[in-house]
Amino acid sequence: MAIEKVDLVIVGAGPAGLAAAAEVSRHNGNVIVLDESPRPGGRLPSQMHREPRSAGHGSLSWSNGAAKAETLVNEAQNAGARIHCGVAAWGIFPDWYVGIAPTDASRPMRDCPAGFETRAVLVAAGACQNPLILPGWTLPGVITAGAAQTMINVHRVLPGHKAVIIGIDPLCLAVAQLLIAVGAEVLGVFLPPANGLQSGPTSPKAAIRTLAGFSAYAPGFLMTLAAKAGKYMSTLAAAGFPRRGIKIDGLPLMLRQAALSISGLERAQAVKTAALSSDGCLKSGSEIQLQTDIVITSSGLSPLAELAHLAGCPLHHIPEMGGWVPVHNDRFETPRPGIFIAGSISGVEGAAVAEIQGRIAGLAAASYLKLAAEEDLERNRRRHQKNIIEARQTAIPFYPQIETGRARMNRIWQELSG
Repeated sequence: MAIEKVDLVIVGAGPAGLAAAAEVSRHNGNVIVLDESPRPGGRLPSQMHREPRSAGHGSLSWSNGAAKAETLVNEAQNAGARIHCGVAAWGIFPDWYVGIAPTDASRPMRDCPAGFETRAVLVAAGACQNPLILPGWTLPGVITAGAAQTMINVHRVLPGHKAVIIGIDPLCLAVAQLLIAVGAEVLGVFLPPANGLQSGPTSPKAAIRTLAGFSAYAPGFLMTLAAKAGKYMSTLAAAGFPRRGIKIDGLPLMLRQAALSISGLERAQAVKTAALSSDGCLKSGSEIQLQTDIVITSSGLSPLAELAHLAGCPLHHIPEMGGWVPVHNDRFETPRPGIFIAGSISGVEGAAVAEIQGRIAGLAAASYLKLAAEEDLERNRRRHQKNIIEARQTAIPFYPQIETGRARMNRIWQELSG
C-alpha cells in the first residue's frame, strides 16, 4: 500500500498512548496509534487489584483495568484517532517516517500501509519486566508476574495450582493476591538469591524496607501487609522476622527464606529454598525442596527505550527511574524536535500516572504541530500537571526513589538545552 501522511504517529496503545491520541485528535490532529498487541489497552486489561481502603473502598472493591482500557479506547476513537493493533513499528527515520510490519506474518495488514510519513512521533512503548535469574529460570512453568496476570485476567487460564513466588515487589504481591482469589494455593513469597543479578531486595532487612515503602500508596492488600509487617518491627531488631513467615490473607510471606534454584525434568516441579539470617546470609543445612507446578518471578520493570534511541534520542541510565531513560523535560519533549515520549518509557510508574503523562505529552505535540492556540494548550497542561501530582500520591511506587531520578533528569535536560 502507499505510504500515508499523518500529523502524529503514536507507538503504544497503553494508557499514555491512548490519552495522548485523544488530546491531539480533539484538536483536529490526524493521529495514528500503533501497537504490537492484538488489542489496545497495553497492560491495563491484565490488571486487577484491590482499591486502597484509604480511598473509601471496602476490602472487596477491585480496580478493573479492562474497563479503564475500554474507556480510554473509546475516548481516543471518538476524538478521531485511528488505532492499528497487531502492528510493530520497526524503525523511526528522520523527517519523520515510521516503518511498520505485521506482528503475525500470516496475517497481512490489509487496512494499513507499510509506513507513515508524519510530522511528529510520540513513543509510549511502556516497560518490560526484568527476568529473575537463578538456576532453572528457563524451565517451562517459570513465568513472570506480568505473564501470570495476563493468563488469568485476559485469557482466563489458571497458570498452576500450587505456586511459588520469588521476588518482593508490587507485581509479585499483586499476583499472589490474584492467585489466591481465583483458587490457587500460594506456597509462599520468597526472596531471590543474592547472586548479584537481581535488582530487588535479597535480604530480610531490605525486604522490610521495601514493604514499608508500599504502605502509604498500595492497594488495600499491600497496605494490610505493610501494616502487619510493621507490627514486627520491634521484634525485628531483637530476634528477626519469624522464620516461618507471616501469613496475611492466606499468603505466606517468607522473608527469612530464599529461593536458590528451580528443578524439574521437562518443566518446573520443585524449588529449593534455604533459611536466611536477618542480614541475608544463608544458613547451612537448612535447604528444603518445595513441590510446585508453577513458579512466578519478578525483578522489577525497565523502560522500553530502544525505539526512541533509534530515533536519535539520547539515553541516560537512571536506576531510580528503572534503567535507561530517554532525555526529556516535564512536557515530555525530547532533544529531537518532533519526538515525544510518555508513560513508563519516561520512568516506571503506574497506569494512572502514565495516562496523565500521555495527556501532557499530547498537548506538547499539539503545540509543536500548531493545532491550537498556545494559551489554551498551556492552560490545560498546567491542569494536568496538578493532576499528575495527585495521581503520584496514591500510585504504587515501583521505584520509591523516582523523585530523585526525575530531579536528575531535569538537570540533564537543562545542561543539554544550555
